[in-house]
Amino acid sequence: MGTFQQFLEHQKISPALLLRRSAQLEAQTSEDRVLERKRSTRRRDKEQQQKSYAELGLGKPRSGRGLSAQQLAAAREDKPLSPRVRAKLVRAVNALLAKSGAAAVDARALFGDVAARVGPTAKKTAS
Repeated sequence: MGTFQQFLEHQKISPALLLRRSAQLEAQTSEDRVLERKRSTRRRDKEQQQKSYAELGLGKPRSGRGLSAQQLAAAREDKPLSPRVRAKLVRAVNALLAKSGAAAVDARALFGDVAARVGPTAKKTAS
């Protein structure tokens, strides 16, 4: 049994509840759609291309995708996960812990020494 699975059992967090909470946290709202539209407009506008998103006050919109059952199963088996999936797991677990009044945890407490999955490196194109 993996570190993440032990943590879920110790805190009495069910996998179905974790998936549902992740979907709620990552769901896109109308504000996220507005942010995406503004970021897209900024990329097209020649004058605004020189400015960063932070200078224009444009934050990052939510992805709209919560955790999948396969991602949660991989986490419970202590398989390497991408940093984005690990972040979604940490957000969902911390939201559930905050609701129950417990202290927030970091990725090290959830996953132990399991390394993050690293994808293939992009090959540089010859010019």
